[in-house]
Parts: sequence; structure tokens; C-alpha cells
Amino acid sequence: MKNFSKLDTCCIIGGCSSKKIVGQEEASYYELIKPKIKNNIIDLVENSHVSHFLSGMNIGFEQCAAEAVIELKEKYPKLTLEGILPYENHSINWTGGQRNKYYSIMNKSDREVLLQYHYTDDCMKKRNQYMINKSKYIIFFGEGTSFLDNLIEYARTKGRIVINMDYDESVFPRKKYIFNVNFNEH
Repeated sequence: MKNFSKLDTCCIIGGCSSKKIVGQEEASYYELIKPKIKNNIIDLVENSHVSHFLSGMNIGFEQCAAEAVIELKEKYPKLTLEGILPYENHSINWTGGQRNKYYSIMNKSDREVLLQYHYTDDCMKKRNQYMINKSKYIIFFGEGTSFLDNLIEYARTKGRIVINMDYDESVFPRKKYIFNVNFNEH
């Protein structure tokens, strides 16, 4: 597999959740926002020449975005997807259905990277930092302010461009949330 530079790489980071929209019991929130995820990916591919995506493969947003990359490979055959695993048994406590989905996505990925063999308290932080260090762009979906703040602070020190997606439909406009976090204001 080709070695990718930060310039053409985007990582996908988001919380692990099964959030549902009221009145939409059958469709998960992530399936409802998948078109918006795809629009962000298409924008990066067509306007920023991104061709390589990294996903931490957590249940929810990260897997949904990884599926979106896989689906877009038909239109953009040069796209590649890399699954970044924080530790070997990451999916051991997931349900059978969750593991099946995970393995299905991993089988369609172009590469798998295992960061460490055993769980540690900081393995998810290390995974996120690894992905940010390898990327120029970050598609981020945050569920909590401390999670978001810590990653944005880390991204700021690295000069990354963050695309921040949010639960609130009223704040979803893609261009509004693209910003360069490499600024010296405090």
C-alpha cells in the first residue's frame, strides 16, 4: 500500500454511542446523518485532494463514516481506508451483531494498524493522537465537551484542520464548521 502524507489524509474520530432520534426508532442517528458525513468526505476529496482516511472503528460514528468511505470508493476508486485499532481485543465485549459489522468493515478496509496488544487506560487517547499525527484533516463528532476540548487542544498544537459535526441539526452546515485550529489566540 502506498505511503500517504498528512496532506492527503483525514482521520475520523467520534464517540461510541447508539443515540436515536425521537420518532425514528428503527433508524440510528448515524444512518440519518450518513449523507452529511458523505458530503464532508466528498468535499475533502474534491476540494482538498484527500484520498486516505483513518478510522478508529468504534461503534457509532466512526464505523458509519468508515462505511461512507467504502461506499464512496465506487465513485472515487483511489480512496483508501485504514482501520486503527487501539488494542487487540477492542471488540471483545461487543454484541455478535456489533462484531460482525466491525469485521465486515475491516475486511473492506485497505489496511489495519494495531497500536498495542493489551488494553491500557490511555489506549484510546493514544489511538486518537496517532490518527491526528498522521492526518491534516479531522472529521470529528463529539458527544462531550471534555472529549472535544482535549482533542481540539491537541489538534491545535499540531496545526490540523477540523471538521466538527454536532448532534444538533441546526448547527450542521458543513462549511461553517471547517476551521483551522492552528491559531495563537487565548
